[in-house]
Amino acid sequence: MSIWNKYTKGQRDEYIKFLQAYGALSNMFRQKKGDMIPYLDSKFQETIYSKAFGSQIVDIGNSPHDVLSIFGDLRVGIGLKTWMNSTPSFQKVMQLKKFQTEIRSVFERSGIEEAIIRISEIKNSRMKSDYNRLGLTDDKNIYHYVTRDEGQFVVNECSYPLINLNSLSDLKETNNSSALSWSDGKKEYKFTFADSQIWQKFDSSKHDSSILNKFEIKIIEDPFPILLNTYLSALDKPKIEQNTLVEVYLPLYSYQSKEVEEKSGLNAWNASSKNKGSSSLRPLNEIYIPIPREFHKKYPWFFTKNIFQFEENQKTYQGTLENKPEIRFYLHLPNGKRIPSLVTQSNMKALQSGSNTERDENGKKFGQSALGQWLLIDVLGLNDRKLVTRNWLQSRGTDSVRLWREKDDYNNIYIDFAPIGSFESFMNNEIDNNDGEIW
Repeated sequence: MSIWNKYTKGQRDEYIKFLQAYGALSNMFRQKKGDMIPYLDSKFQETIYSKAFGSQIVDIGNSPHDVLSIFGDLRVGIGLKTWMNSTPSFQKVMQLKKFQTEIRSVFERSGIEEAIIRISEIKNSRMKSDYNRLGLTDDKNIYHYVTRDEGQFVVNECSYPLINLNSLSDLKETNNSSALSWSDGKKEYKFTFADSQIWQKFDSSKHDSSILNKFEIKIIEDPFPILLNTYLSALDKPKIEQNTLVEVYLPLYSYQSKEVEEKSGLNAWNASSKNKGSSSLRPLNEIYIPIPREFHKKYPWFFTKNIFQFEENQKTYQGTLENKPEIRFYLHLPNGKRIPSLVTQSNMKALQSGSNTERDENGKKFGQSALGQWLLIDVLGLNDRKLVTRNWLQSRGTDSVRLWREKDDYNNIYIDFAPIGSFESFMNNEIDNNDGEIW
């Protein structure tokens, strides 16, 4: 069964209606009329897919998956795409600008095969990082794409696998060494040196692809009066109060030094042993996310209604240690897990996981390592005792995290990575989290 058929008929119909409505407005988005191929913006497609199917938008900095759909225990990562013409064609699927020099060097030194192997390894590595971020398996994810022909949209679905390194074939050098092409028996790929892009061939006739639906798009000759009338009509209607999300960002480095400190934050595992006089090392995944004082001054209401009043209450508390006030909540990871967490240390400077009472699925108490296991090891890929630096983070396309919660819910906070510079932009009131390249 395709993923499309796991959604209800009502959801599928709503998605199609939104696509038809947007396609009908195509003349709003082009200067020259007469083009009968309807227009579809990829960001609108992403938003409306999420809205119609109750899915989560998980795209950060051109990460491999745009949307996450959950069906019971099944978590499906979905790449969304749209382009003109339904004939088989190569489309861009991953940008590797950060690896441009390395790939060129491998190609010039070792030839086509080694270069293609390295390109495939990099693509697979980035895919696996996203699997760990979102809690995905490697064989259930899909591309959902909409091709656009004269007067119609065609909705398609195909598998979205890793590249099989053991089945590489048809390795070729094309266009005077400006591109490489290959197959792994399931998909056809090419890599273009000029823009450091991996391309994949999409063909609805292949066994792992299918056409889900075709429908007519009636392009409105002059959509502007409709737009204006709808806007004016909306102004006259009473506003409906909605439970909005509250969103902030935190750095994975020290806001003061602009670097990851050697014995704190993501390097807390490098601090002295907790057992005085002992030489035993702390676990590699023992970390905390630093919370700058400047953040609390600007957003004192995010973790609790008033962080400074909370601090005062802690200072004047005279009861038992076990009942001392704490800022505790569940931190929801993108992979579907939730971990008990808290804001702690002097000046409320640390966001870390930990619980004295709750246990994970293996019966272990949630400790300071739970957050670090996901963030530092599973996703960012730190496997040995190498100091984390800001350059190391940025080589993976990130140096910040995004946090959000429902407006009045302090018990559940959600977290995901954010592109490079997100925290600084956030503090300067100029956040734009669609730039950059994660992983």
